[in-house]
Amino acid sequence: MKRKQFLYWLSIVLGIFLIFFSGGNSSRADTASDVNSAISTGLTEIAQQGSQIDSGADTALDVDSAISAGLAEIVQKGSKIDAWDATCLVFGDRITDLQAQYVYKSILKNNDFLSGGSQGLNGISDVSAVNGLVAIGKDPTNVNGKNLVANIVKDANNPASHYSIVNDLEALSTGSYGQASETARTSLTKKLIGMQDQKTGLWNGLDKVDYTARAILALSMNTNQPGAADALNTAVKAVSNHFYQENGGFADSSNAENAYDDVTMTNALASAGVNVYVPLKGKTDYVAPVQRVLDQHPVSAGNSAMLIQQATWAFEQARFTRNGGKGSIFAFNQTDAAKYGEIVSIKAAAITKKWSIIDDPQATAAAQSDALNLVDQILATYVSKLSADSTSSAAIADRAAGVTAFNHVTVSHAAPATPVTPPTVTNNNVTVVNNPASSSSASSSSAATSTSSSSSVPISTPTVSGKPVKKASHRSIVYALTTVKLYRSSNFTKSNLTKTYKKRARINRPMFLVISQQTNKQGYAIYRVKDMNSGKTGYTLSGSKYFAHAYYSAKVTRIKVINPKGINEYGKVNLTSKKRHVKKNASLSVRKVVNYGLSNRMQLTNGRYITANKKLILATKIKKSSQNTRPSTPTATTTGTSTSTPPTNSGSTATTTSSKPTATTGTTTTTNNSPSATPTLPVAPTNPVTPSNDAKTITTTISIHADGATIRSGSIKVNSGASAFDALQAFAQQQGLDLTHKGSGATTYVTGINGYNAGPAGTMTGWLYSVNGTLPGSSMGVYTLKDGDSISMTYNK
Repeated sequence: MKRKQFLYWLSIVLGIFLIFFSGGNSSRADTASDVNSAISTGLTEIAQQGSQIDSGADTALDVDSAISAGLAEIVQKGSKIDAWDATCLVFGDRITDLQAQYVYKSILKNNDFLSGGSQGLNGISDVSAVNGLVAIGKDPTNVNGKNLVANIVKDANNPASHYSIVNDLEALSTGSYGQASETARTSLTKKLIGMQDQKTGLWNGLDKVDYTARAILALSMNTNQPGAADALNTAVKAVSNHFYQENGGFADSSNAENAYDDVTMTNALASAGVNVYVPLKGKTDYVAPVQRVLDQHPVSAGNSAMLIQQATWAFEQARFTRNGGKGSIFAFNQTDAAKYGEIVSIKAAAITKKWSIIDDPQATAAAQSDALNLVDQILATYVSKLSADSTSSAAIADRAAGVTAFNHVTVSHAAPATPVTPPTVTNNNVTVVNNPASSSSASSSSAATSTSSSSSVPISTPTVSGKPVKKASHRSIVYALTTVKLYRSSNFTKSNLTKTYKKRARINRPMFLVISQQTNKQGYAIYRVKDMNSGKTGYTLSGSKYFAHAYYSAKVTRIKVINPKGINEYGKVNLTSKKRHVKKNASLSVRKVVNYGLSNRMQLTNGRYITANKKLILATKIKKSSQNTRPSTPTATTTGTSTSTPPTNSGSTATTTSSKPTATTGTTTTTNNSPSATPTLPVAPTNPVTPSNDAKTITTTISIHADGATIRSGSIKVNSGASAFDALQAFAQQQGLDLTHKGSGATTYVTGINGYNAGPAGTMTGWLYSVNGTLPGSSMGVYTLKDGDSISMTYNK
């Protein structure tokens, strides 16, 4: 009995350890069309038609955060990072030359063959070494004169075990290593398919979940081999039918669920092209696989180095597939599997760099314009290179080189000037600043209002004369979007600070009752609030950067339950007379939103009522014909902004005009008396957007998307030669949308549409645009439209 127990636990440990060797590449360009068709047909069934209920934005943000956390843990290993760490770092844009040297030394020391021995147990050290070597740009066929690939081929001709089959196959599938390697791949693929249980579609072993996942990974890298596509398609369906658990994990009767199996299977499915951000096979009552892995916090400090590695690359694989990448991230040298994902990645890096340039408070306007143009040039160069790349390794290298080039772009700063205090006038208790140095340009273009240093003369902090501006009570319930601080009085000093609320995930965001709005003596727009949980009252900075309404009020027609504990359906609007419990990830059809005091309800199409709390549900479909926007958070109506730093909710310069704070440059601003209005910047199109009788016009269609729903869509006529931004402005005016932006021409950036505002520099929150389904490598302000072009605006959280 003891011997059996020992063998059982030994097999479990080996199974867990072997999870490392993930890889896969489905539907490659050189794959026969019938194979592609077979895979896409089967996997589409499994992947779920997720566009209607995909909670993408929130989950994607969590995955990005998890990747960052995993990479941070890996980097802390210093000189002890190894081959698998290299693959994580490469796909996280984090690896340095020194780290690559550490990886190389680790491989030479720990690989059995390279260090003077023979192949290790089941090919473990060989497959890790090959992945690590290719990740850092080394040739595994010539490592200090030794051919590691030849050693793997030798074992592949007579595999030591079942695990050797998948490990050897994955190692050889990372690239093209000659005829002997290709012959071995064909042989190993045939053996692996022959081992598939024809009745269940799975692979049997001491840990069925682990080995089946490993088999899927290996087959995903060999879909052009005879029978591989059908075997893979059958396996993915079988996983959904036999292993998939309601909590999003994977287990069977003989193997209890564990984090290692969940990570391995999630990685395998993503490599096979499955959308792991949504429940499998339309099982809306189930948790999505990637969400289950997130819930287990595998990249947290204190976990084993092995689990952190596996989870990090699993998250990277999930993101890669969701971004449009094909196959496994470890299929380094196969046909352009990584190309599309790398193009998406470099464009995102360009956006981040541009925001950092725009938000540089010491940069001159001319320097900003030059730097932004340079980023556009670099982006265009590397997008062209990526489009021409024929291998994943080339695409990865070009993307990394492009990101490095972005990082080398610098912005020159103006020399300090003697401060000049501009004249001030008082209007309705709000100080309005007029800056002589920039008044001539203020009326002609919004660019002057968008950069914090477009004039070489620093702007003095406006002062508030008389009593602070107070608004009539406009009570509403909001939740915090970022870190916020609560003060016992409206005097924001350190001694008055009572509590700091850290930034939390959506379902855990603190909620507050807004009691009143005002401007304090320091010139900040503030709320007086009550913590809905503790009952504590106090004062905090206001604005859409910090808070959003906690309850839906738009014409939502479909929602997804995001509360881990689910929600209830009730027979009455006051949420009494419970009818049934609805589990997380369920999708429900909504008839209307019902006003109920400060906390709205939703009436379902079955007549029952549910909460409209955004912490518990996510709107996935909103009626196009309605004013379907995220309600603007109530704000104090003063729009005189300050260049001083507030005591701070987020540590950035306070403003009420945008979620990306900016200092005013002396333009005259007026007070908007609507407590929920979002101030907008002046609009000055570079090309006329209103068609005239003697001008040639073109037609473009525009659609605006946020939170999985379409805010607006329609067509607009503009003059020939108009830019994409000109058309967006005209469309916003036509539809009555609140549109805010920064800059003009090449520096034009949309900062907000109807309350959906761009986040601070260094984050990926903001508006992305595409034309005819392609992401241009230039600003909307300089992209010239053609007749019939289709513009899509998408809000990225």
